[in-house]
Amino acid sequence: MKKGLFLTLILAALMLFGVTGCGQSGANSYTAGTYTSSQEGKNGPVEVQVKFSAKKIQSVEIISSKETPGISDPARERIPQAIVDKQSLNIDTVAGATYTSNAIISAVADCVEQAGGNLAALQNGGKDTAKAEKKEASCDIVVVGAGAAGLTAALTASELGAHVIVIEKGANAGVSNGANAGGPIAAETNVQKEAGVDMPLETLFTHMSGFAKNTVNESLLKKALSQTGETIDLFEDLGMGVWLRPDSYGIGFRARHGFRERGVDRMKFLTDEIEANGSKIFYETRGTSLVQDADGTVTGVVAAQPGNVELTIHAKVVLLATGGYLGSEEKIHEKFGDINIIPLGNTLSVGEGIDMALAAGGSEDRNWGIVANEFSAANAKAGTWSFNCNQNLRFGIYGGLLVNREGNRFFNEKEMADNPLCGAEATVRENKYYAVMDAAYYDSVAKIGIFETLGRPDSWEAGKRNLSASAPDSIAHAKILDKAPEQLQEAIEQGWAYKADTIEDLGAHFGLENLPATVAEYNTYCEAGRDEQFYKDKSFLIPVSEGPFYVFEYEPSAWCTLGGVRVDDSLRVIDDSNNPIPGLYAAGLDAGSLYTSPYYDNEGSAFGLALGSGRLAGKLMAAAVK
Repeated sequence: MKKGLFLTLILAALMLFGVTGCGQSGANSYTAGTYTSSQEGKNGPVEVQVKFSAKKIQSVEIISSKETPGISDPARERIPQAIVDKQSLNIDTVAGATYTSNAIISAVADCVEQAGGNLAALQNGGKDTAKAEKKEASCDIVVVGAGAAGLTAALTASELGAHVIVIEKGANAGVSNGANAGGPIAAETNVQKEAGVDMPLETLFTHMSGFAKNTVNESLLKKALSQTGETIDLFEDLGMGVWLRPDSYGIGFRARHGFRERGVDRMKFLTDEIEANGSKIFYETRGTSLVQDADGTVTGVVAAQPGNVELTIHAKVVLLATGGYLGSEEKIHEKFGDINIIPLGNTLSVGEGIDMALAAGGSEDRNWGIVANEFSAANAKAGTWSFNCNQNLRFGIYGGLLVNREGNRFFNEKEMADNPLCGAEATVRENKYYAVMDAAYYDSVAKIGIFETLGRPDSWEAGKRNLSASAPDSIAHAKILDKAPEQLQEAIEQGWAYKADTIEDLGAHFGLENLPATVAEYNTYCEAGRDEQFYKDKSFLIPVSEGPFYVFEYEPSAWCTLGGVRVDDSLRVIDDSNNPIPGLYAAGLDAGSLYTSPYYDNEGSAFGLALGSGRLAGKLMAAAVK
């Protein structure tokens, strides 16, 4: 066959199936009209209305959505227009709003089928495969990641006269954990002083270093914590609404603060100031690799931008602050085994900061773990977790009988009830775990709550502060599980709950082979008022004796991950021989030497250390580039 004829036939085939790689897909036809569809997004259904002519998609309109304002806005604004412009469903999702993007695309796909269109043609064509365009930029400091650590570092360095470029793979600064987390720890803030609260740096440092037991870089921990007070004061000066949170777990001090703003609104205080200082923030810009000279000094970052653009940013120093690896199943499995950890935080964090540091010669620290959900258990079968979750998930943190996949107890369950943030580490070891109870316990918690059911134990500080009748509504979550009975059938249908008349039937449903023997032994402890296996407080020894019986299957869930690269007490990434890699810093969750596993028992530690390490990095980098 002649070459020209062959190419003509190939081009014709590509056009027929709508895979030319640019512009519109192949011609399509529809039954003209307006169609609607609703598909599941991050927080619930996204309802879309699509109008068709006989030959094209004329408009895509989002009718209703429960997606988070700010974070979902870029997807809501751009995905419908891109579908109309390209007459294709083969389009890029918006980073940071992937669930929303996919919900819109899926809803439009359903409408296409309703209108009798060729769905395959729309799904296969439309993306631009042109050769990458290369661009360059220069600055003093490039920061990879616009979260708590990255933006605080950029703000600090820009205040000190450095020209900073921040790159963020999300479409805005509202996607990070720092934009949405409840609040950070800090010492010696103006808010604390105004509230008459004595919170010395010494108290905070000695508590956290004592908890870590020399598993972190203590010099770095002290330096980072020493920056937290002035960081919170700075945020308040910028106009951010700051308040002081109560001691929810009975730690003995009030270090945790709260921010009244969330999402884009919170981070705007920082981003506006960074840009006012003459520095820049590039969104939808994903760092892919570091630039190094012949002697290994890091001199910049290579990044990918929409439209197939490769951006190389030349800089004197680079800060990696990409927020850990919660969104990477591969890394979760690598560090914890073949288990499922349900992500509650930012899934754009897939460990690229760690990967770039290692590729440049850095080394890993040893503290791999999670910051667990302190409000309830979770299960992927239940869908996306939220504060308004199925209340039957909450039994996982109440200190009742918990067993593993063999039906055996595996730890003192009160550790989970006392502080699920760090107590949940035991569940990561087990992967799936199960809460088992009888009707008397279940009904009582549904009617009067767990704290009253247990007899209001003085030994349970977390319960007293968060779940008692006197606990402030602002920090209490589901004091009484009044909706649990009506939500039970949904849990059963989803496959993570079961109700049976006998313990044998209960255990058989999930294959908990040893459950009958475990329950029998546990009941003897309850009768005697003494746990001979793990010595759990007798207040939590409630028998599992009268049917019907209930079992709930749970999986670990996390706000963020712990573990990253080794850094010295100046946040410089170091190699296996403890030598710093010139020009390379890491802060926040990427700095593995700051965080212990299990996670610190004082809530807000991850957020506070991200801010403190970001402030410290900004000062050190600004001095380095002068």
